[in-house]
Amino acid sequence: MHSEAKSLCGLLDRLQSDFHRKDYLASDPLEYVTRFSDPWDQEGVAWFSALLAYGNVKQIRRSIEELMTRLATIEPTPAAAVRSLDGAAGRKRLRRALLGFTHRFNVGADLALLLEVLSGVWRDHGSLGALFVQGLETSHPTIEVALDRLVAELWRRALAIDPQARDSSFAYFLTAPQDGSCCKRWCMFLRWMGREDEIDPGLWTQGGSLSGTFANGRHLSARQLVIPLDTHTGRISQYLGLTERRSLGWSAALEVTAALRECDAEDPVRYDFALCRLGILDLCQKKYRAEICVKCQLFTACRFPKEAAS
Repeated sequence: MHSEAKSLCGLLDRLQSDFHRKDYLASDPLEYVTRFSDPWDQEGVAWFSALLAYGNVKQIRRSIEELMTRLATIEPTPAAAVRSLDGAAGRKRLRRALLGFTHRFNVGADLALLLEVLSGVWRDHGSLGALFVQGLETSHPTIEVALDRLVAELWRRALAIDPQARDSSFAYFLTAPQDGSCCKRWCMFLRWMGREDEIDPGLWTQGGSLSGTFANGRHLSARQLVIPLDTHTGRISQYLGLTERRSLGWSAALEVTAALRECDAEDPVRYDFALCRLGILDLCQKKYRAEICVKCQLFTACRFPKEAAS
């Protein structure tokens, strides 16, 4: 590792130390997962919270809160509500409970279909993680192949319930690497499932809470994760030279992840939560502001303020 890269790694380590803490969970949809101790509640809430994580933070939080409130009218916990969908009566109750729900491009019928698919996966495989790791090999450098396989199977199940799903707003949920999408929401969900520390629950890791539902001893390893590139992490990654790409698709996500492996080969996305805080908390803006920029842990490595200040 050359000196410039080594210096950046040190800056990223300090940034993670400052921001990768429970204190900042209120600015992240992961906070809703931490409200539950049952691993199926955690997996279900993590899944729909991640897939709803587009738009501004207040809007995301409002939609997740509303969804959980509506599910509570069916059963006391999210997992119990999902399991109750195994039957026509349960599905009817769910669709009635979600009538009128909207989150930007998605409506209540989209969430109903998503949860019906999850109910079937739990019935057939025990957990969503058990289905995911069926397509994951230890030799896979990233989650790319397994995610493509998972999304394809979820589409098969969704279309069996609603043959028109591809032509509806439901399609916004099931993006895949093979389509070129950066799959930010999926990569964020998989980070939560594939890392275990005070922030990430690590349900699908070796020895994770749901690993008992997995066959053949497979599990998700942190080294296979891909950075969730959103408007914040994508922009900051460009400022740091982690990618030269303007288009923040799947190729850019792989490029940024490869650069972060230079800092931590076994856990390259451990910096994600901290990097994202810089944008969400307005500590990294789209213009040079000395009173903000010079205080940033990444200032000396950042290309943007140096160019703007010259």
